[in-house]
Amino acid sequence: MRYRIIGKKGLCLAAVLVIGIGFFCLLGVRETALQVAAGFRSLPVYSVETEEMKVSFGINCAWGNEDIPEILDTLDQYQVKATFFLVGDWCEKYPESVKEIKNRGHEIGNHSDTHPDMPSLERNEIMKEINDCSSKIEAVTGEKPSLFRPPSGAYNNLVVDTAREMGYEVIQWDCDSLDWKGLSVDEMRRRIMKGLQKGSILLFHNDTKYTAQALPHIIVDIQEEGYQIVPVGELICQEEYEIDHAGRQHAKEKQAD
Repeated sequence: MRYRIIGKKGLCLAAVLVIGIGFFCLLGVRETALQVAAGFRSLPVYSVETEEMKVSFGINCAWGNEDIPEILDTLDQYQVKATFFLVGDWCEKYPESVKEIKNRGHEIGNHSDTHPDMPSLERNEIMKEINDCSSKIEAVTGEKPSLFRPPSGAYNNLVVDTAREMGYEVIQWDCDSLDWKGLSVDEMRRRIMKGLQKGSILLFHNDTKYTAQALPHIIVDIQEEGYQIVPVGELICQEEYEIDHAGRQHAKEKQAD
């Protein structure tokens, strides 16, 4: 066996080559891993790519109902239709509120039956949460919802894929009022207007400290900017679509015959 002694310069050059090759190999592995992860990541709809000046309100209802009349009166006053995402337990406690939401012409979505941590559930448990909530909504309104918003915005591939296999579109948001944190009216107004864009889906909750008081101001702010507020089901694409890395929904271009 022969050995070749490499001088200091040769050692340095060899070291650089080894490190460089190793670095680029690691980059390639990392890039491949990211591409694989991205390719298999199931995302809800956070917002919609559109040229129209339209946005949507998604109002989550999971706890009390005392502010529902005021919220509904405000929406009527400004001729706004919203989407209310209802928890099944909430429907059982407040069926009259559910009826009133429906009678006022608003869209109703599914927000799970008991407001659990959905990513911690098995497939059959996810299906039960969604099915039980929809059954309770349908029992009151006569209609089964087609939209699902995971509690706390928590999801994984199994949650999103299961809901879609069941025929639901999964809805998140790109513009968060943070009303559940007790932000003031002015703080919420600033947050909303800073994040608002064409196709935005906004997040609100009922039974918070200032949401009912803030809504008239936020609606006026949005309408003065030239936006129309429509239900989520009217905003999202109903035909074939793609979702980019940010959860923005894009309608697929129709292929020419």
